[in-house]
Amino acid sequence: MAINVNSGTKPVITMSDLNTSLHDYVACTYTGTNLTQLVYKEGGASGTTVATITLAYDGSNRVTSITKV
Repeated sequence: MAINVNSGTKPVITMSDLNTSLHDYVACTYTGTNLTQLVYKEGGASGTTVATITLAYDGSNRVTSITKV
């Protein structure tokens, strides 16, 4: 994952590797109160999956990793 910081007066961190293809639907999955997966689709709920983002948490419910497939 590349993290870029803009050099303006108010730095903005961007994670370009997490950009997703065009999509018109996002399905969210939770484990308890934690968001654990985002599935991006083109063509609505039954359309084609264009990206999946998975979030992992530690025992204190802090995000430890974000993976895009």
